[in-house]
Amino acid sequence: MHVDRFYATADGGSAFEDLEISVKQFGEDAWGNKLGTAFHFDSPSVQLFEIEAGAFQDWHHAPRRQLCIVLAGIWQVRTSDGEARQWGPGMAFLPDDMTGQGHQSKVIDGPVKILFVPLPDSLDLTLYRSSTSDDA
Repeated sequence: MHVDRFYATADGGSAFEDLEISVKQFGEDAWGNKLGTAFHFDSPSVQLFEIEAGAFQDWHHAPRRQLCIVLAGIWQVRTSDGEARQWGPGMAFLPDDMTGQGHQSKVIDGPVKILFVPLPDSLDLTLYRSSTSDDA
């Protein structure tokens, strides 16, 4: 699964990084179907988020490191380096910019519904990098 991560850079800005969370463990269910799973982790407080059509959030930080899965609508984030990315239903992103300038968020088509899944601080994202970054 492709996941767009945005994070605080060493210069106080923010940028995107591409992650690939791939299936690493394989098995079968009781009916002989092949199953694949990726990493697992405990999450203290999964939350459903909804924001109205036309909403805009100026520069702000992520409240925590979390995996976000869009359920409805189209959500856009712009990092301080000027890059903007959008996500629609079934797509995932990972806010990880709790310091620095942060990011801007905007509803492109809404309302937007997102499932927030907080990640443990101990989760090593280097296992999932598809690009390298000195600031990540």
